[in-house]
Amino acid sequence: MNLKTYGLNIMYRKFSFVIICIFFMSIQAVAQTNFMEHLESKVNGQGTVTVLQDQRLANLVNGNEILNGNAGQQPVQEGEEDDLPIVNKGTKVKVRGYRIQVYWGGSQRTDQSRAQHAGTMVTNAFPELQAYTSFDSPHWRCRVGDFTTRQEAAEYLQKLCDMNMGNDAMIVRSEIFIYK
Repeated sequence: MNLKTYGLNIMYRKFSFVIICIFFMSIQAVAQTNFMEHLESKVNGQGTVTVLQDQRLANLVNGNEILNGNAGQQPVQEGEEDDLPIVNKGTKVKVRGYRIQVYWGGSQRTDQSRAQHAGTMVTNAFPELQAYTSFDSPHWRCRVGDFTTRQEAAEYLQKLCDMNMGNDAMIVRSEIFIYK
């Protein structure tokens, strides 16, 4: 056997080994249909695990459901009588829209407190608005409202300015939540 043939033979063996490994890994992946089945499977010589949980949580863990702002709540159907305001009827969806940024600061704890305080002040004055405080490195910010049009956001910005709460506030494009 010459050196060239020997090298091809080794390369063929490596390639075959990789193909066989991929085959067995794919069989293993198909066998484990979801995380919960894998977790609760019985293995000789080991204990067993039993998980008692809400089906919605199992769906979330297994990747069958996407977590949204209404997690743990049933969508409110049109025509149902309840105590929710009219704007909160239907299913919550995320769309492009506008929010009013009422605070933008640094990265310190005091900036976090100021951002949360700004959101609380606005929601106390306007309970129909939702406050969203977040950290976008390196700044804390607080944005309020879920406005579908810039005009609607401008009207609330004017109300905030009239109450001396929106001196540095501005309208920003953002992902917002609306109810269908």
